[in-house]
Amino acid sequence: MSWEYLAIGLIGFLAFYMKGITGTGTGAVLVSLCTLVLAAKEVIVLKAFVAVLGGFAMLKIDPVSIEKRYWIPIAAFMAVGSALGAIALTIIDKDIFEIVLGCAFLIVSLWWLIFKTKIRERDLKTPESSNPLDWLISSICGFLGGFIGVNAPVLITWFSRQLGKAHLRRLLVLIFIPAALAETGTFIVTGLFTKQILLYGLFMIPFMAAGIYLGNKSFHKISETAFRRILGVFLLIASVKLIL
Repeated sequence: MSWEYLAIGLIGFLAFYMKGITGTGTGAVLVSLCTLVLAAKEVIVLKAFVAVLGGFAMLKIDPVSIEKRYWIPIAAFMAVGSALGAIALTIIDKDIFEIVLGCAFLIVSLWWLIFKTKIRERDLKTPESSNPLDWLISSICGFLGGFIGVNAPVLITWFSRQLGKAHLRRLLVLIFIPAALAETGTFIVTGLFTKQILLYGLFMIPFMAAGIYLGNKSFHKISETAFRRILGVFLLIASVKLIL
């Protein structure tokens, strides 16, 4: 077994530990650390594939309910944006993309390290339906997810205005599944999804399951400040590697 598989397994555990805690963070950890091991475009494709598997696993352990009229339109618009982002990834030159991804990581790392979005601990009743501004934000976030693999800052900043911590995590789980399916389907059609990506993703499954389980156990215990700092450092390291 090559060292790449062992590294990817450990990264998968860390990424889905974060997902178990917050419902997101998977893309930031997975993409930032995997760029130290794999080519940048391969990492985005791998992220989309394992996000499908991890999303369905999270559905079974998260009991919070949200109005369908609220989350389904958000999920639909995010899926469309994700497919468009995946198409853009297919088109862009590899070397240019590494610089774009590095700059994006630098901006996101500063967001995680400096700015603080207050998420309510108590559960709130979700709105009965979403609105066009929610759909626009989700479309943009979908594009970012399909193109650079990271969209959590915008999603958390916007939807934490409406939802408490548990409902926010549930929403993120629900909308990331169709987004990841749209990305993976697009990558299969365009040829970016390879047999090697499939093998990496399948190898990651037990590490992913352990991460989700332990992250869910830590849901009410984790320090938000510590979470943000760790994620910010991951992204900062990756940004320097990609830009230089």
